Amino acid sequence: MYLVFDVGGSAIKYALMKKHGDIAKKGSEPTHLDIPNGLEVFVKSIVDIYESFKGRETIDGIAMDLPGQIDVDNGIVYGGGALQFLDKVPLGKIISEKCDGINVALENDGKCAALAEAWQGNGKSYDNVFVMVFGTGVGGGLVVNQRVLRGANLSAGEISYFIEGMNMDHLETAFNYMENADRMPLDEFMKKMPYVWSAGCSTTGRCYLASKKKGLDRKEVDGIRLYKWVEEGDQEIIDLMEDWYFQIAKQCCNIQAMFDPGVILVGGGISAQPLFVEGIKRYIDKIKVISSIYEHIKIDTCKYMNDSNLLGALFNYRQKYEGR
Repeated sequence: MYLVFDVGGSAIKYALMKKHGDIAKKGSEPTHLDIPNGLEVFVKSIVDIYESFKGRETIDGIAMDLPGQIDVDNGIVYGGGALQFLDKVPLGKIISEKCDGINVALENDGKCAALAEAWQGNGKSYDNVFVMVFGTGVGGGLVVNQRVLRGANLSAGEISYFIEGMNMDHLETAFNYMENADRMPLDEFMKKMPYVWSAGCSTTGRCYLASKKKGLDRKEVDGIRLYKWVEEGDQEIIDLMEDWYFQIAKQCCNIQAMFDPGVILVGGGISAQPLFVEGIKRYIDKIKVISSIYEHIKIDTCKYMNDSNLLGALFNYRQKYEGR
């Protein structure tokens, strides 16, 4: 059995998983942010979960996905996204030492979603797979022959930081905002950095834009409500969604031109709505006429949703320690 963690800004999800990805048990607990001893509390949470299982199950290893740029070989986190206390922390070593010296494997959350699809999902029939996941941010990852392309600085696939609609005026203020961007409240981030792709093209960002149009608190708008408005024929929201599809379609074409993957898979809870991927495909079909480069672009949905990161984290562990 493997103990696998999916760490996010709001929750630490965990599962006891078998070798081929079957989940035996699972649970979650809140992620504690913005506290002085954040690292200590985080590590204790992981160790406590490990301790709760080890007396009853044989734990062969610990796998984990989390935000940030991850040095997989050395188990070091850089950045950490919302979990700033993990920046430059040798987390793999720390957890291993506190969990009986057990092997620990870390990987970026978006890359784990891509690994899951390449291993057992809708990308398993392709040599090259690009995955885009729309949620709080926009995750991404490129898998070549079931191996993640991490890049020279561990940031390959970080499509949250695509630039869309930036102009010369933005250059005057961008430097002042970037240092604290990961910790900005959403309202502030959207106002100051609208050209960063995760601002307008994440599900959270698009719900934020819709809430402003409707004069609602952003917490009152989710993907379900967006599509309810679409179903009711609300033209203001329909236009907002059409713009979303168009922005994503453009970047899909850029990805196709740059990497020529066998398939681009779209994930996140919003992708369960058929109109979402249909809209992206509709605009890709319009853009295709520009060049034959885009002729073979193929778009599909991810097979796995909520458990994709867990599955990919497990596969990353097996690749690291078992040569799978």
